[in-house]
Amino acid sequence: MGRVCADARGYVDLLAACSGAIRAADPDAIIISAGLSPTGNDDAIARRDDLYLQDMYDAGFQQYVDVVGAHAAGYDAPHVGPDDAVAKGRQRWMSFRRIEDLRKIMIANGDAARQMALLEVGWTTNPNNPDYSWYAVTEEQQAEYMREAYAYAAEHWRPWVGLMSAIFLADVHWTEDDEQYWFSITVPHLDMGYISLRPAFDALLRMEKVCGDFIVPAYPPDQMQTPLDPYNPCG
Repeated sequence: MGRVCADARGYVDLLAACSGAIRAADPDAIIISAGLSPTGNDDAIARRDDLYLQDMYDAGFQQYVDVVGAHAAGYDAPHVGPDDAVAKGRQRWMSFRRIEDLRKIMIANGDAARQMALLEVGWTTNPNNPDYSWYAVTEEQQAEYMREAYAYAAEHWRPWVGLMSAIFLADVHWTEDDEQYWFSITVPHLDMGYISLRPAFDALLRMEKVCGDFIVPAYPPDQMQTPLDPYNPCG
């Protein structure tokens, strides 16, 4: 589901209606709640993500979903946790591992058996936008951090994190004026009619893949052909 208001109870009412319709059409569908974006706001603009999640539990949202959605924005290196962010003079949400705080809320609400899905995982490379430049990385850092993020999750977050969706494969119409352009692992060149690859694309392609208990090992730069079956990446 897309962007929602700061009223968690209103969102859960909407979720209940959508969930009922989805279940009626496809009883086997897996329903994921809208991804919670890390934020320090707690005002008319936005509700802080951990508070919003508790508000959702208070409104009974878990009966309408199979998986809890969240965003794991790349505010720092993947190993940096919420406590580390505070030690650096930042806030807890300014870390890739912010979702560990959200996981504690799930456990406190008796929901430990439910998985989380990370619907956005990525790092911006935009050095110019004042809203994002404070955590921008180079393209080489983006590649390394993306690889490290999946490795960290495989070691520390299984099985309670399942899906991790890397952002983005660029829309061909995106330009440098679009925020998404800088997070993308591909670069559109509409005027020239093609899309080029950032280092992060190759890093994700070559990294070790974990799908349940099935592991596809990483492969070296001199191996050109991916060992993955694109129609069945889990083996």
